[in-house]
Amino acid sequence: MKPIVLALVVLALGIGSRSLAAENEPTVEVTVKTIVVDPFTDTPVVLLESAKDKKALPIWIGMDEAASIALELKKVSMPRPNAHDLIRNILQGLGAAIQRITITDIRNDIYYATISLRLKGLDYSIDSRPSDAIAVALRTKAPIYATAKVLANAKSLSLGQSPGESQRLLGLQVQDLTPELAGLFDVPIKGGVLVGVLVAEVVAGSPASDAGIQRGDVISKVNEKSVQKTAELESFLQTVKKGAPFKLEVIRKGKTIAITMALPS
Repeated sequence: MKPIVLALVVLALGIGSRSLAAENEPTVEVTVKTIVVDPFTDTPVVLLESAKDKKALPIWIGMDEAASIALELKKVSMPRPNAHDLIRNILQGLGAAIQRITITDIRNDIYYATISLRLKGLDYSIDSRPSDAIAVALRTKAPIYATAKVLANAKSLSLGQSPGESQRLLGLQVQDLTPELAGLFDVPIKGGVLVGVLVAEVVAGSPASDAGIQRGDVISKVNEKSVQKTAELESFLQTVKKGAPFKLEVIRKGKTIAITMALPS
């Protein structure tokens, strides 16, 4: 049994419960932006972002937890509840409410989190892995916070590929797909071949943003031609005249969307 599920069962039995200690450390609200894969380790990363100054907070997590977070981000309903759906259902059945989750600390490159909940008029703080806490918070619409210490000491994430000049002009950065990313973003693998590149970043107010491209989109075609690598996308964009429209085909939440845009003149 996972530690968080066991903790909820303990609370339900009224054994070993403890009141929520006052948090003296300042915290900052963060939002979940997307899931990417670290190209150097092939490990999923959940990207959080501070609500005010947009500081990135990447947290390396397991594949199962990444899939669970991605499902909730995409609002995909499963025929049967997974572990995080079960936790939400247990909480609702007990009449407990999650007040917030907090990424509390980072030690030796390991992140720590707590789930703050209220049950029968009492407050509790449950130790949790950040990935589990985030997956539950998304399902219960609970706010997510990180301490100032965590944000100050957050590791940087390099996608391993610098955007080319054309990508910079459009205001986007992409990374090559991996089988893990394809599974998370509902991208079909045709004949064992991965088609498409993942949009890892979109600059607010850029041509890409104005055209409707979103972080987490997978660009699968440019002017009806399939794209498999970031280098192929950049090579095509370099042939496009500034101001001339071209069409992208993107996969978003398993659906194909056509987007027309142009390089700025």
